Amino acid sequence: MDALSNDKPQLTPLVIGLTRPPMMWGIPLNAFYIIVGITLIAFLVTASFWAIAIAPVTYLTLFALCSSDVRILDLAQVAGRRTPRTPNKAFWQTNSYGS
Repeated sequence: MDALSNDKPQLTPLVIGLTRPPMMWGIPLNAFYIIVGITLIAFLVTASFWAIAIAPVTYLTLFALCSSDVRILDLAQVAGRRTPRTPNKAFWQTNSYGS
């Protein structure tokens, strides 16, 4: 019985590529869609091709944001859905869920 207690379980290494979201140019696809959306809206509002200059700035911002955590946009989306504004936000200047 003592010989069995020294056995360690065999662990299979998890490859990070299997858990990573689909990416394009080093950013997740939802960040890429945000860049395309912001650029298209800016083009439609200004009716100028200079609106395309917004794309590199937006890309660099989202690349810096996603470089620390690839799922940060997913986390922000879930937090936005799951933590709605409360009626006492004007008083406390933040969401307060206590009574």
